[in-house]
Amino acid sequence: MATRAKTTASRSDHLRLEGEVVGLWFQVQGRLEAHFTELAAQHGLSAVQAKVLLQLPTEGATTMRALAGQLQYDASNLTGVVDRLEATGAVRRRSHPQDRRVKRVELTDDGRRMRVAFWEKLTNRSGPLGRLSSRELTSLRSLLVSAMRAPSD
Repeated sequence: MATRAKTTASRSDHLRLEGEVVGLWFQVQGRLEAHFTELAAQHGLSAVQAKVLLQLPTEGATTMRALAGQLQYDASNLTGVVDRLEATGAVRRRSHPQDRRVKRVELTDDGRRMRVAFWEKLTNRSGPLGRLSSRELTSLRSLLVSAMRAPSD
């Protein structure tokens, strides 16, 4: 009987701790999003445009459909985002050589420079994770990798 009570208490403690971690994670995520959006604006980009720049391969092209899947973004809405990036000269869109209905998008030299500048600003210790030591970041990375391996509900 005492073992069952201990198990119930430890489960309750675990659930409370997990709830606290989820709450903190949402707060950190909100701060990361705000920081990301602010930096994107400083570079003349929307947050979605910045995400596209960071998601595109540094060399070569990817299809619009694959890019939409990677970003978990609706392909029809992505067209407008890529249109705006193309107008700035950051990306180039071309038809696939074997299927002209398929559109491929790639970074231009200007887009690569923009991406590097944005990434350097994003990771220069100014954001919410900037106060963490290298050791703490290594631990956090390990924990996040473990969490990503866990089966989703």
